[in-house]
Amino acid sequence: MNEIVAVFVAIFVLIGGIVAYGLISTSMGYEEDENQNYIPDRIERMFGKDPSAKKEKVQSKKQKKVSK
Repeated sequence: MNEIVAVFVAIFVLIGGIVAYGLISTSMGYEEDENQNYIPDRIERMFGKDPSAKKEKVQSKKQKKVSK
């Protein structure tokens, strides 16, 4: 039972650390975060996600709404 609690605490600390790093680094200008999800774009690219693709989808949805 203690192992399960330790795993949950470790996961929480890792995710919290990434979010804290994202907030601090983007607010100070060290990193970019195009899609404003508190995960720096450099980390998203390391895991195979393309942050600019999300931004393009949002822009295309806005353009469709405007053209209607």
